[in-house]
Amino acid sequence: MTIIERIGQLLATIAPAVPVYCENQTGGFKEPSFYVSAIGGRSQPELFGRQKQTHGYQVVYFPNPKRPNADMEIVEKLLFYQFLTLPKFAHIRDRNFNRVDGTLTLDFNIVLWAQPVDDTPKQRKMKQEERVTDSDRSEN
Repeated sequence: MTIIERIGQLLATIAPAVPVYCENQTGGFKEPSFYVSAIGGRSQPELFGRQKQTHGYQVVYFPNPKRPNADMEIVEKLLFYQFLTLPKFAHIRDRNFNRVDGTLTLDFNIVLWAQPVDDTPKQRKMKQEERVTDSDRSEN
């Protein structure tokens, strides 16, 4: 499952009646609805081949056209308090809410740590020999 699919699932649990799109729609987006997209990323090397990967995403909310400001206020509060963690995957970091051209946007990051897979052969079997010897130590 991709990160965008996980974000869509979380949005569907927060607002089950609102459709979530991951692709542009030729006829436009149904309102109200969410649109999820990746907006970039960066990678920082760490020790022993590990990498800190920061993936940026954006959620755009297209509000109900009958009462857009009130609708955006409600959804912003829902996301503010419930859009915190992708379950069993990662925390959502650096959340930034904005209102742009009659939409509510939420920019955020998902931070992951990646480590290269080590395919070198490991110790396959261990040979151990033990023996007990008598001691000639004299008691003092």
